[in-house]
Amino acid sequence: MEKTDQKAFRTFLLELRRRLAANVSHMQQEAMDGGNAAGRGELSDISLEHLADRGSDTFTKDLMLGMIEDNEAEIIDIDRALEKIGDGTYGICESCRDNISMARIKAIPFARLCIKCKQDQEKQAPA
Repeated sequence: MEKTDQKAFRTFLLELRRRLAANVSHMQQEAMDGGNAAGRGELSDISLEHLADRGSDTFTKDLMLGMIEDNEAEIIDIDRALEKIGDGTYGICESCRDNISMARIKAIPFARLCIKCKQDQEKQAPA
């Protein structure tokens, strides 16, 4: 991979990481604020609060926590990609050691596997 391409991907990855970290921070704050509001006077307010609302709040909180986990996993992948740019292994499949196609890197700039190896990995994963 060309040095100019690596520099462009590094800039893109740093910006993507910044945005994901901001999203995680915002969602964590929102989850904490929502959790504190729902948790105040739990026992005394239970007759006034509709159970469907409580279930909806729980579902929303669980969904948000899942999104936080996904974003944090992407941040880890981005950090790994940035390390690879630094050590000269960016764009090389971790499994077969072949080059990852530019189309795949453009679609997923923190991809660790080429398309073939990723497909093989997904076939082996339990359903």
